[in-house]
Amino acid sequence: MPSIPSPAHSHIKQWQSFLILLGIYFILWSILPAFIASSVPFDVSEGINWGSEWQWGYYKHPPLSSWILYSFYQIFGHIGPYLLSQLCVLLTLFLIYQLGKKIWSQKTALLGSLLTLAVVYYVYPSLEFNHNVAQFPIWSGLYLVFYQALTRNRLSDWLLLGVLGGLGMLTKYSVIFLLLPMALYLVLPKQWPLLKQPQPWIAAFVMLAIFAPHLYWLMTHDWLPLTYASGRSQEVIETANGITRHFSWLGFLAAQIVAHIPLLLMLGFNRKRLIGIKDYKYSLPTGAPLLWYLWLAPLVLLVILSLVFGVGLRDMWGMPMWALSGLLAASFIAPATQVLTATKLRKALTIWLALATVLMVVYVGFGDKIRHKPSRMNWPEKALAVKAQDTWQTLSNCPLDSVSGDRWLGALVAMNSSFPSQMISGPARHSPWMSVDRLQKNGTLILWQDGDEEDIVLPLLDDITVTDIGVTDNIDATVKVSNSNDDFKNNPTALVKQQGQWQVDWRDIKATEPLLVNWTAYIPISCLK
Repeated sequence: MPSIPSPAHSHIKQWQSFLILLGIYFILWSILPAFIASSVPFDVSEGINWGSEWQWGYYKHPPLSSWILYSFYQIFGHIGPYLLSQLCVLLTLFLIYQLGKKIWSQKTALLGSLLTLAVVYYVYPSLEFNHNVAQFPIWSGLYLVFYQALTRNRLSDWLLLGVLGGLGMLTKYSVIFLLLPMALYLVLPKQWPLLKQPQPWIAAFVMLAIFAPHLYWLMTHDWLPLTYASGRSQEVIETANGITRHFSWLGFLAAQIVAHIPLLLMLGFNRKRLIGIKDYKYSLPTGAPLLWYLWLAPLVLLVILSLVFGVGLRDMWGMPMWALSGLLAASFIAPATQVLTATKLRKALTIWLALATVLMVVYVGFGDKIRHKPSRMNWPEKALAVKAQDTWQTLSNCPLDSVSGDRWLGALVAMNSSFPSQMISGPARHSPWMSVDRLQKNGTLILWQDGDEEDIVLPLLDDITVTDIGVTDNIDATVKVSNSNDDFKNNPTALVKQQGQWQVDWRDIKATEPLLVNWTAYIPISCLK
């Protein structure tokens, strides 16, 4: 007689099938976008080019995220940024699973970690690797090591807490909204015996030591990222005045609730299998209140900053804050119904992730052809790079050293052209790798779109003598200049200026107008053809 599978065996097989589907999902999200998109998202192009300069800081953010992104791009090409994003999500799920096992059962931990994917931030927004996505494993790792440091009080756990805290500050300063509640928790009377021991102070020292090189960079670069963050906050409230600007937290809170809608719907459809609030409070295991505190405290801190000081909150600042949401949601499932509820939630997750994948493919792969309007991921980045190289090589005997002007156009050209540096439009300190001497020796290629010329600010060029040759008549034509001109010989550090325009076709053949890109080449006399 054939053996009849036991319920436990059947349950294991169901989990195995779901995890295989989940593996396929992560493979698709790691590889597919590189083949169906003609360009990377804006934050990705910007981060790759920053990372290529290997600075201890950039005018918007700390450096760690850009270093890692550039390294992945160098190793894996256009697949690299998408692979890196999904690895961050996977590592987040793994760390939450490890934390869940220590407080609840292994089943609750597994289901809770996977329910993290029911928070929108960990699905479609993760397609664009940026400093928020880079924080995903930082926050989940801090949850885990902080819990372990408090419960085991081992030096290794405290050291790891210091390392992760330091790396978090090198990724994005907003990790401070988690570190501050952790510090506040440590000064509660119950934790005072810990503060009389060296371990927490060693963790603080390690954190500061890791952050110290960037802190020195901040002091020597006018605290640029903090100025930028202040400006971004001001953008949120610039249209508000008076008491209104103290309530930007309402919009932020609404955005976080919207991001939880898939998870809330899944819980709503299974509400009869959840523990009531009163019973839940009495059944909380040791350590669970700490997780609820760490889940809620950063949000409360942000609301206070907005309410009291009028700080404008941007919705995406909440991206890394919700890695515990799935685990805390799973902890409400009644033990007697856990197997049945897990089956239903797996089906709901499968539907949700399949729907998200289909929408991603449609938007990235066909969105421009449906709307006849390209998104950032539909730009002809390789065609732009070819135009830039062909134009420069026709005019100059020297390699293209830098691309300037429009941040988006310059980043696309640079990352597809062996990484010439990017001179960013704005104050010279935004591009500390550029200098007057470098420009005089190598020149630069400036790019912009129609109507944006007034927004291009490149102060380093103001200190250089320029001889203007003029604008080319033909859109793709260039003009050869003889270096025998006496004017050039009299000023060997002058740059020859020439302008033109490219016409680049969109991949949507029904697009009514081509992409027009204006360019200005500043060529050293010694490089002229």
